[in-house]
Amino acid sequence: MSSIAEVLAQAQELLYLEAHHLDQKQWTEWVEMYTQDAIFWMPSWINETETTSHPETELNLLYLNGRSHLEDRVYRLQTEDSFASVPSARTVHLVSNIRLIEAHDEHTVLKATWMVHSYGLHGPLTRAGFYDYTLKRVDGALKIAYKKVTLIDDKLIGAVDIFHV
Repeated sequence: MSSIAEVLAQAQELLYLEAHHLDQKQWTEWVEMYTQDAIFWMPSWINETETTSHPETELNLLYLNGRSHLEDRVYRLQTEDSFASVPSARTVHLVSNIRLIEAHDEHTVLKATWMVHSYGLHGPLTRAGFYDYTLKRVDGALKIAYKKVTLIDDKLIGAVDIFHV
C-alpha cells in the first residue's frame, strides 16, 4: 500500500480531474472515471438537519445506481435529450477541503466540500455542498465507486443535473 500522503495526492488529483471533465463537458472521460457498480447519489433534505438516508426507498434529487445509469445521463447530455441540460450551462467547479477518512488496499474514503458556479438559462447560479467518495482501484487505476453529493440548499432554482454539482 502507498503512503497516506501518496494516497491523498492521488485522490485529490482524481477529484480535480473529475471537476475538469465536468467543466469542459468531457462526458465520456467523466463517466469512465466510475466503476461499473458505481453509485451517484444526491439526497434531498427531510428537515433543517437531516437528509434522506435510503436512496432506494426515499425521495432524492438524483440517484444513479450503476455506471449504466451514468452512461444514460451522458447520452442524454450529448444528444440534448434532457430538460435539465438544454441549453447547457457553463460551469466552474471548485473542490476543496479534501480529507482522507479511510485508506485501505481495496478502497479509499474521502470527504470534500464543493462550490459550482454556473451560467445558463436561469442566469448565474452558485451552489455548494459536501462530497462523500469511495474510490477503488480497477486494473491499477483509481475509480469512483460511490459519490454522495449533499447540496446545502433545500430550495432549488432551475434544474439540477450531474454537472451542476
